This record gives sequence, structure tokens and C-alpha cells, in this order.
Amino acid sequence: MIMLVSFWWWFGLVFLMLRCAFAFLFVLIGSLSGAADIAFQSPSGNIRCDMSRDTLLSVRCELGVDQQSYTNRPTSCEGDWGTSFGLRQTGTGLVVCATDAVPAPEDRPVLPYGRRAILDGITCRSERSGVTCTNIEGGGFEVRRAEQRIF
Repeated sequence: MIMLVSFWWWFGLVFLMLRCAFAFLFVLIGSLSGAADIAFQSPSGNIRCDMSRDTLLSVRCELGVDQQSYTNRPTSCEGDWGTSFGLRQTGTGLVVCATDAVPAPEDRPVLPYGRRAILDGITCRSERSGVTCTNIEGGGFEVRRAEQRIF
């Protein structure tokens, strides 16, 4: 009887450990994939944004039209310059040297004008003129068709 109880106790323990290991791997693979926690586009489809936890940038928005306010590409940038903007939870907004693109508009929901998306202290607001994202320190960026601004 004691051996039978001991066997089931050990079996249960091993089963629990395997479940924990698989859960850890699932979370790890999910965080490595770079999938956004919140993804949206402007109603016009001209601006696409990804808001993510556990990434270097908490939010990144990409402008589809090439009317750039930031045209002086740094020599260190070998990607696209002036159409992608990022923000961390602290500090000012950034112009991003992008070597990849935010996925196409068909793949993401629309954030209607006047609505906000909020994730971990970052707020992005959709307006008729464009998208504005800010962090808890007041840093951020505005992405508009005619003009972009970091602050």
C-alpha cells in the first residue's frame, strides 16, 4: 500500500513539473515571436501600430505615406528612416530605423477616431488628424499624414 501511494505521489509530482516546464516554454516562445499585445490601425489604414510588453519599444507606429518630417537619415541606419516612430515607457519618442515593417492593415483592427489604446502606461489616441502616443512622463510622438513630431 505504501509503495502504491509513493508511486502515485511521484507520478503526480513529475506530471506537475512537466506541465510547468511546458507552460514556461509556451510563454518563452510567445515572447520571442514579437507578437504585439495590442495591434491597431487608423481608420484610414495609413498608420499601423503595435503595442507590446517585454520589447525594447513599448509602442511602434508606422506611417504608410512618405511625407516625412525627419529626412536626415543617420549613417548608421541601413533600414527605412522617417516613417516609423517608437516609444518606451519612459523618455521621449524616437524616430526608428526600421529593418522590418509593421504588418499590413488587413491583419489588424481599426482604432476609431476619438478612441484610445492603453498598455502599461502608454496611451495611443486615434484622431482624424493622426495618432498620438504618450507615456507616463509625457514623452511621445504624433504621427500625421502631413507632419510627424517626437517630444
